[in-house]
Amino acid sequence: MTTAMTTAMTFTCKLAGVAALVAAVASSIPANAADFPDGKPIKIVVATGVGSGSDLTSRQIAAGLAKDWGSPVIVDNKAGAGGVIGTDFVAKAAPDGYTLLGTYAQHYTNQLVQKTPYDAVKDFEPIARIANSALVISVATDSPYKSLKDVIEAAKKKPGVISYGSSGNGTTSHMAAALFASMAGVSLNHVPYKAPGQVALDAAAGQIDLSFNGMSSVLPLIKGGRLRPLAVTTAQRSQSLPDVPTVAELGFAGYEAASPIWIFAPRGTPQPIVDKLSGAVVQQAQSPAFKELCITQGLEVDVQNAAAAKAAGPGEMEKWRKLMKSTGAKAE
Repeated sequence: MTTAMTTAMTFTCKLAGVAALVAAVASSIPANAADFPDGKPIKIVVATGVGSGSDLTSRQIAAGLAKDWGSPVIVDNKAGAGGVIGTDFVAKAAPDGYTLLGTYAQHYTNQLVQKTPYDAVKDFEPIARIANSALVISVATDSPYKSLKDVIEAAKKKPGVISYGSSGNGTTSHMAAALFASMAGVSLNHVPYKAPGQVALDAAAGQIDLSFNGMSSVLPLIKGGRLRPLAVTTAQRSQSLPDVPTVAELGFAGYEAASPIWIFAPRGTPQPIVDKLSGAVVQQAQSPAFKELCITQGLEVDVQNAAAAKAAGPGEMEKWRKLMKSTGAKAE
């Protein structure tokens, strides 16, 4: 057999392999976006533990979609590595609209402090931005720290001793705490966790001095008298804790750190399916039931459709990149 014939046969085999792959992917996608989801189950992978803002909002969205479409929509929590495990799972999933990601700002911040097996912008198709979550700086109710001023004074006397818990390296709570420490001129001891709920519980038990955590994770413990809120991280006070000052109000002008919540699909998901998913998710995020959930969990409804969220993606990454540089936050 001549070299030319061998080369031709190899090329033909490669083409056949590519054609088979394309056919396999195509066969898993409805011929018409109008048919999607065609009764097949949709999975929303949440990159955090149960009870977080992204978990609760994803479950509300899932329930609404299942009711409207008559197809199963389930939520699967894949927490760990600050959200990297669940995020990577979705990045590698088939781009057919049946596997989605529910997450918050850690989606962008993780790869700024550690090497991730995916690109937060390039490897995902935004479906919608659905809400925004304030973070709360809180302590146990029997803590000696009655105010943020008390914390700062103690931290200056004992550099690196006052501990705080976050949802993990590179997460929004980590960044928010690093920004606060930088602006206050103090050194704090970072204790990264796998799930925000455990941060709140350990703070309430006095295992750590401070909790930098999402509103939905700490609000039940605040209402139950186990945590004392010292400040919120948003530019304005939260409607859920109207008597709690912002960090900016307490002498740190310009301080702001909040966590948007998004739904993403893997890169390569057909645009008609992205558009259909986006329209349906946005409709759910604007429903009375979703708004009521946000009120009870201390979240703010904050909606962008797929096109707006995609356009904002590079800017979102750059915002957190600048924050990381200003704080010196890094994986520990």
